[in-house]
Amino acid sequence: MLFALLLLQAPLPLALTCDGGGSAVREDVATVYGAQNSGNSAWPTAHDKRNETFQDRVEIRIAGNQGKIRLPATMLPAIPGDDEAWFKLSDLKLTEGSITASAAVNLMSRPKVHIDRSTGAIRISGRTAAYRGTCTPASS
Repeated sequence: MLFALLLLQAPLPLALTCDGGGSAVREDVATVYGAQNSGNSAWPTAHDKRNETFQDRVEIRIAGNQGKIRLPATMLPAIPGDDEAWFKLSDLKLTEGSITASAAVNLMSRPKVHIDRSTGAIRISGRTAAYRGTCTPASS
């Protein structure tokens, strides 16, 4: 309840720090060399997917009707750039009870973000990763 009061009384901009964890699908790729006695050879590539669990922090900044989010590196697709990158929150909706948005990572990755303003619980769900945690107002 205290969290809800802080959020309702907090002047914008709103800064949240969320601690939690989740899981992400990761692809392992390996190339091996194979040869036959006859002299034929090949370099096949093997692909395997595994589920990786992680603990990390999410940061959210909202000012007016604009927002941005810093996601854990484990949740990001294999894109070039900084692991500390901030992504725009699109379709941002703020109500008394919740904050919802989509994290605009790239054209193929737009994880959904939902924060319960009464408990501080955050849930992020994407095609290849999910995160759950608890948010608190970030200290200045």
